[in-house]
Parts: sequence; C-alpha cells; structure tokens
Amino acid sequence: MEDKQPVIIPVASGKGGVGKTLISVNLAYALANLGKKVILMDLDFGGANIHTCMGYSVAPDGIGNFLNQRNSKLPNYILSTGNKNLSFISGDAEMVGIANITAAQKKKLISQIFHLDADYIILDLGAGSSYNTVDFFILSSCGILVAMPELTSILNAYSLLKTSVFRRLFLEFKSIPEMKDLFNEQIKKGGEDAWKVSELLQMIKNVSPATFLKARYFVNEMSPKLIINMATSPSDLEMGEKIRKISHSFLNIDMEYLGFLYRDKNVHDSINKRQPLAVSNPTNQTYQSIAKVAYKIASLNKLQKSSHDYEDYEEILDEITEDLPSKISGYSELADENLISINDLVALVTNQEYENLMLKKEIESLKKQLLQYGKKA
Repeated sequence: MEDKQPVIIPVASGKGGVGKTLISVNLAYALANLGKKVILMDLDFGGANIHTCMGYSVAPDGIGNFLNQRNSKLPNYILSTGNKNLSFISGDAEMVGIANITAAQKKKLISQIFHLDADYIILDLGAGSSYNTVDFFILSSCGILVAMPELTSILNAYSLLKTSVFRRLFLEFKSIPEMKDLFNEQIKKGGEDAWKVSELLQMIKNVSPATFLKARYFVNEMSPKLIINMATSPSDLEMGEKIRKISHSFLNIDMEYLGFLYRDKNVHDSINKRQPLAVSNPTNQTYQSIAKVAYKIASLNKLQKSSHDYEDYEEILDEITEDLPSKISGYSELADENLISINDLVALVTNQEYENLMLKKEIESLKKQLLQYGKKA
C-alpha cells in the first residue's frame, strides 16, 4: 500500500507581531474540526510559543530535543490536544543554539516531517527572511503568508517572497557550476537588481536553455496564499491586493489572496486564557473567518484528488451560499462595539456578495472542465 504524503502548510510572516501563530493554531483546529488528521509544529526557532496557546506555561520536549539528540524520532515528540484529530509538536525557544540550526539538523527535520502520519501538517515558522525560515516555507506550494495592512509589514512580506524565489532556484541548481556562479554574482549585487526574477530567468536562459525551462517551472509552481490580519476598515483590502499584484509583476508569482481578518479584542482574551479561539470562543468572527479558510483549503485539496465526485461541488456551493449570513452576523457584532461604521458594513456586504458570485462562477467553470476531462477519459 502506497504511503500518503501529508499536505504541508507553512505559515510565515515578514515581521513579528502580525498574528502568524494565531492563524496557525486556529487553522489547525479548524482543519481538525473538518475531520482531517492534523499535526501542528512550532518551527519558530528561538521564538517558539505555541505551547502557551495549548495551556502549557513551560515548553514540553519538542523540536529542540529532537534536533539535539542523536537517533531521535520526530513522532516521539507528538503531543495530544483536546481535539482527537489534532496533535502538536512543541518548539523550545530557551534551548541554547536552537535559533541557529545547522544544515544537517535542517535536513534531518525536513526528512522526518514528510513521513509523519497526517493529512495536514501546519508549520508555524519564525518571522523574517532568514534561510532557516525560507527553507521551510518553500517546502510546499501551499504556504501562507501573514501580513498587517501597513507599509512596513507589506514590504517585509514582499522581501520574504523574493528571498523564497531566489532560494528555491539556488537550491535546485547550485550543483551546476555555471548556475552557482550566476547566483553568487546576483547575491553580491544586492539591492533591487538581485531580485528581478524575469531578468534572472533570462540570465539562466542565456547560460542554459534547458535549465531555464526547469527554473521557469519551479517559479510558476510557487503559489503562496496571503492573509491580511488586524484590518481596521474595508480599505485595508487594498494592501493585500497590492502585494498580490507586485508579486505577480516583479516575482512572476501568482499569489492567492485568502482574505483578511479584523482587529479583534477577543484574540487577546484567548491569549490570556492560554486557549485558542477555536476552544475559548468558537463562534467568534475571527475564528469563523479562519474556519472558512480551512474549508477552502480542504475543498481545493479534495477537488485535486477527485475528478468525478460532483457531490463535492454542491457541498462547496452550499457553503458559499451560507457564508454571507454568517459574516453579516459577525460584522454586526463589530458594529455594536463601534469598530466599524454603517458605511463600512455596506461596503463589506457588497464586497462579500461580489466574492461569492466570483467563487460560484469559478466553481462552475471547474465543474465544466472536469466534465470534459471525464468524457475524454
């Protein structure tokens, strides 16, 4: 029987304090609540804190112990939660040297991650663009980038993305001497010139057309997702769209904008309680929005695996139809707390109706394509 490889979902951010761990933890619970077997891993080397969300005051044995003990096995550090479908592996920010893991330790960790028994493995990564973060972010095309609707956060998110593109190509082709020389020359340049992917691809093409085709494939394969967190008004939507367009224009990356979350005082309450929103306040609008993201991720994966189960389409269409009343209820709660105005509510509902319409059209288009595929098969 062939082993099923888990879907890896790295969650990263260009800077700290944007709510990356909030999304990682609650997304893990949301997927588990959909019946998926989920493992949440704290890979924020030097800043691990998922254990505090799970009610621990001190980090239990986890990644730090695994990396520093010879012949250790990652499954030995899996801990249970109150959810039967969800387990987690803690990090250890206080272990000496954990923030600067070696190449050998990284290879050991990556190898064992892919052999864990799970449907989804969520990696809560550290903030910033260090290679110890980027190398885990590029493990999967399902990576989620979290940013706030402010200029510095957007710029740092873009920096993480362009480093990811460069690092992905470098790791693929560093064994080819002329390619390694080309990449090292770009690193020496620094600045904007080092990150123009279209120019870099052209340089690769000039050296080796065959390598260029592979490089273009690897870049096109990258399709990270974006979530804007701590929004305060509907206009903050524009920041997410802006980074999506910039990434497409300058990095050749087609990024999916999963949506945005409003600033929510209930988040701080859940942190103080050492409980995720999924446990302390599952009806909360922030958690419900993350749950919708989980449903979209699970549904897309389902569509990729099954070309002929059309009941799945009806289920997704029903979910989309039910989505609007749910969000309106959450927006009313925000209005009661004077966090958004009536005009903002009107803009939100209008935008949601448009989003639902576009999703329905997209699903109908996919349905037609799969019907055609089924006839050909």
